[in-house]
Amino acid sequence: MPFGLVLEGGGGRGAYQIGACKAIKEMGLDISMVAGTSVGALNGAMVVQGDIDRAFDIWHDLNPELVIKLDADLRSMLSNGNYGPDTLKQLIRYVKKVVAEGGLDVTPLEKLVKSVLDEDRIRRSHVGFGIVTVDLTARRAVEIYKEEIPEGQLADYVIASASFPAFKRTIIDGRTFIDGALYNNLPINLVSSRGFRDIIVLRTYGMGIKRRVNTEGLNIINISPSESLCSVMDFSNRSARRGLKLGYDDACRVLERYLKEEYSG
Repeated sequence: MPFGLVLEGGGGRGAYQIGACKAIKEMGLDISMVAGTSVGALNGAMVVQGDIDRAFDIWHDLNPELVIKLDADLRSMLSNGNYGPDTLKQLIRYVKKVVAEGGLDVTPLEKLVKSVLDEDRIRRSHVGFGIVTVDLTARRAVEIYKEEIPEGQLADYVIASASFPAFKRTIIDGRTFIDGALYNNLPINLVSSRGFRDIIVLRTYGMGIKRRVNTEGLNIINISPSESLCSVMDFSNRSARRGLKLGYDDACRVLERYLKEEYSG
């Protein structure tokens, strides 16, 4: 049975999704269509190109310097690995200041994405792929499938989908793009419109707009955190490793129950 897979945006909470994807892979479920927004687009691209294990390793070894170019102030804030309330408040004040000056420099993230994404493999994959971003220049939402993305720009569009408001803007062909979560953070429609009725949805409860979708006739299998996840701006490996394990465990529990009910029915 072919399944669709939807990955919600959620920044540092994205580790949860890859933990869940590892369980999905081990159970041998046929994922034939993937759609994601923001970090869900980044993770989704790795799923489509068949690199879940590599994505797991990246999240397992994640640290803030793989995402954001740190100046001395930010490095000092994050160096002790303490993401308690006081540190997060200090970080929020810092981010507001940097955003006013043009946004956080995410050159490390862009380099990482472009080094691990293989556009040819994604395009050749039998698995469909759709993402969401927002074209600020044209003032319109962009819900787009891989075959509609211009050649050589797939990684750019994936990065555009994850262009968090606190980050420096992504520019493609002279147009400015921003995070797709500002339009549709849970793009179930991109999967259902391709004819898929059995859809696995990986929730992070990240910030963003969830557009209403007609779910009549759809079999939605929600995998959602059984415990609170980290802040969306927490890119520490401690939080990522916890998210990986939680996602794996939650997915195993939900999917084992689902498969048991399917076969017993």
